[in-house]
Amino acid sequence: MVKKNSLALLKIELEQVYIDQDKIKITKICNSIQIMSTNRPDDIALRHFFLMAQSTRYHLDFKLAPSSVQNELIDYFFGIENWQYYDLCLLFFIMNMISVEHIKPYIIDIISQYIEGKMSTSTSRMVAPVLIMILEATIVQHNYTLTRDLLNKIRHLTFDQQDFEFQTWLLFLQGVFENNTQKINDAYNIIKRLHLNKTKSLFDHILTHDKIN
Repeated sequence: MVKKNSLALLKIELEQVYIDQDKIKITKICNSIQIMSTNRPDDIALRHFFLMAQSTRYHLDFKLAPSSVQNELIDYFFGIENWQYYDLCLLFFIMNMISVEHIKPYIIDIISQYIEGKMSTSTSRMVAPVLIMILEATIVQHNYTLTRDLLNKIRHLTFDQQDFEFQTWLLFLQGVFENNTQKINDAYNIIKRLHLNKTKSLFDHILTHDKIN
């Protein structure tokens, strides 16, 4: 319970830091977790919290982690049989700093467990954000074959209360992938009408990277 509460608090803080593009604050968060880790070197949750924070910093500049860190995370995911809230939160935050090729084996697994209703309510609510994050990573990393495959797998999925947000993100990322200005503009119009300023900031950041590359 302590781990879950700590994860929920960190999730909220990291999401806000990313929206604010606050590199100073994310550095402070990383340093704070490192200090706690000195007294608890075997605490795997603290290690994961640090990697989530570090990945948020990488996400600001769309950078990948060193191969040793990527392998460490993949080794952890390899041991998962039933995806839990903790695992999907971890994947959500570190997805951008590892090669999407490493995640391919787990995409079908996550989708299958979601469709078959094997997940708790809190776990199932992490599936849509995770799939969007993976889709973003495939586009940023120019792995367009995987982008196309993933779009085919998820375009017919629904996510109850989250479905409107999911479909708006899907429309936007499809537009980026297809270089379809109309779809991108349609997604922006939706979030502008609903005053979703946080989502607009995330869209803007992705487009900034897309224009640079």
